Amino acid sequence: MNTTARTGIFLCKCGENIEPLIDLNSLENALKADAAHCEIMAWSCLKPGLDRIMSAVSEHDLNRVIIAGCDGRIMCKKFEEALEPSGILKGQIGMVNLRGHVAAVSDAPIELKTKKSEKLIRAAMAEMETLNPTPKKAMKLKGPVAIAGNGIGAFPAAWNLVQAGIECVLCTDTADPDEIIKQIPLVYPGERDQYDRIRAIIEKVLDSDKVTVKETSGVDALLGITGAYTLMTLDPSGEKQPVKADLVIAALDAELFAPAPEFGYDGSRVLIQPEMEVHMDEYGIPKGDVVFWVSDHEYGDGDFAQLSAKAAWNTARHIRNSSPHSRVVILHNQTMPVPLSAAERAINRELNIEWIAYDKTVRPIVQDGYITYCNLEDHIEHEINWEFLVLSPKRGLRGQTLAAARALGMIQGPTQFLTVHQAKVRPEMVGRQMNCIVGSAKFPCDLQETINQGREAGNKNADMIELSKQGELFIPRNVSWVDPEKCVGCGRCQEICDCGAISSMDYPGGGLSRIVDPMLCTGGGTCAATCPENAMEIRNNNTTQREAGIAQLSQTMDAEEIVCMACVWGGLPAADHAGHKKLAYDPGVHIIGVPCVGQIDPSVMARAFVEGASGLILTGCLPDSCHHSFGVDHTWTRVAMIKKLFSLCGFDRRRIALAHADLNKPEEFVKTVNAFSDQIRELGPIEKTQANQDKLSAIYDLCKNNIRIRTLLAVSLRRAKETTFRGDQLHAPAFDRDFNQALEEEYDFPESALAEAVE
Repeated sequence: MNTTARTGIFLCKCGENIEPLIDLNSLENALKADAAHCEIMAWSCLKPGLDRIMSAVSEHDLNRVIIAGCDGRIMCKKFEEALEPSGILKGQIGMVNLRGHVAAVSDAPIELKTKKSEKLIRAAMAEMETLNPTPKKAMKLKGPVAIAGNGIGAFPAAWNLVQAGIECVLCTDTADPDEIIKQIPLVYPGERDQYDRIRAIIEKVLDSDKVTVKETSGVDALLGITGAYTLMTLDPSGEKQPVKADLVIAALDAELFAPAPEFGYDGSRVLIQPEMEVHMDEYGIPKGDVVFWVSDHEYGDGDFAQLSAKAAWNTARHIRNSSPHSRVVILHNQTMPVPLSAAERAINRELNIEWIAYDKTVRPIVQDGYITYCNLEDHIEHEINWEFLVLSPKRGLRGQTLAAARALGMIQGPTQFLTVHQAKVRPEMVGRQMNCIVGSAKFPCDLQETINQGREAGNKNADMIELSKQGELFIPRNVSWVDPEKCVGCGRCQEICDCGAISSMDYPGGGLSRIVDPMLCTGGGTCAATCPENAMEIRNNNTTQREAGIAQLSQTMDAEEIVCMACVWGGLPAADHAGHKKLAYDPGVHIIGVPCVGQIDPSVMARAFVEGASGLILTGCLPDSCHHSFGVDHTWTRVAMIKKLFSLCGFDRRRIALAHADLNKPEEFVKTVNAFSDQIRELGPIEKTQANQDKLSAIYDLCKNNIRIRTLLAVSLRRAKETTFRGDQLHAPAFDRDFNQALEEEYDFPESALAEAVE
């Protein structure tokens, strides 16, 4: 691929939304000397405009394109799809919103708007100039697919893979169908009607020549990335055995266990639902009074009450069908509706299974042979006799399930279930989801739902392999990448990655170079901005490009103008929306769109001031809805460091700020940037003395190259397992004092500044 920049600039008239307000002819004349091609067109987004851009790409041998017109968030994908056949790929297209960020948002004279447009376009040109585009690369997958864990969902997943002709390796603790069926009620009580059906699936999988069964005692680790996984399993003797696979499915079921003693549990007559299933298999159907207490609300697990109630009813139905003289009662919290369909209610009436709701404000009391509850109608305590009292189980990750989840890299800290977090990005931005999780460890569910999850996981993996075979599965372009020559294996990037894309090719630990799975990476990039060694970058969207763009813009800024770096999920759409509504704000606000403010390295922030900016504001998503989860609060920590350095050097801390924006509230965005503009206007520009310039350069050098400070900054960031937004609290004072001390020790105060201080 030719990496020498040949950039074409296309200035869109956008009907009459741009041209009457910006002098495009003057703009074209100013830019064409520094671009490989520059031209004005009526509508760049319509077919004639797209055809013309493609022709210009061919005629002028362009390998980068900047379209200066309207809202890039909406239009960029259209340009990417249209220009891809001509070799212009994602990352090689820059968008400058002249209509929404310049023309429509102020009453400034046409000359000033034209000048502002030129500044923004030249900043985009500078980014394109430093772009090192990566080639379009296909992901090669052919199988096998490894299925790890002892969850029952492994078998429907394997069967759907087999039906698609995909080989799979089934890692399980037993290949005996009878033993597998025996384990079902321990996780899915009340599912006897499903046993024959699931047995048929199990037997077909075990008999298939597409399935390799590996009997294991557990999972030790998952190493590698998509297309090159090594699943380290433990054989029955405990020896490590590697399994090579292109893809991995985790089949994990939550464990069901007894509640605290105050609920009367004794494991003999007061049981949990799975134990009642085992009791009936071993000792037969109870003949006396059986009370099922749906006790989930009392554990604080009310979300699972419906699941426990349905399991209780299925077991109660089996008891009444087998022993008509038994009395069966299902006692439940009044807030839980009875989870039966009309047909099931008819069966319930026929079997005479009693459903009794109790007052939610009074917890039932267990006595020997009785359970006391508060009646809803008369508010008097009533009692129910029982020979067996069956409680809802507690649910969670424990024992082998927890160990397997950790070995597979699915959790980093305490967690109740494995509900997979996904960054809120567009589907085309991610190659695939995390390793498919099937089973109740993902979130409590019944057996039918687990079967459905298994089938879906099998189909997704089969579809991905089929796309690969057809040459239609490609690695996303804007993903993080690690330079193995620079990486020292500190693991900071892996700790803060919220998409599970960073791992090592060997066992996790210090000193091992990290690797990014490009099919899992969502491109948030906060990992790259965190790396103390500058060993990470975002392909086609790296820190070098960001520095070049902000440097170019800052060099041309007037004294009272500011730079606004706005994320494409919060700040930028709010700005675009303001443009659509023609809300006026300070024309000195120059907006640069970024995928996430969390990927802005502190060196980029410092570079703006080195090159002459008077103020820099970063606007991200709302703190509790950041599309890359932690981008906003990671940015807060980096901005706080710049503020500390400014104070150390005698600059006003208010010259840099972090803000957030709601795309649905453009008026608030206007207030934010206007308030910051007023603040910078009040402060005035940074005095251009040699001492000041040297201090700013020293700040930049520290932010970019000082490993100690970058490491301290990295360890202070929120991890994926943490829940607190750091913007809501200051660091612990002790850490803050230590960090300040480290900055004072590491900051290389320029001689010119020292001399100025002496004078």
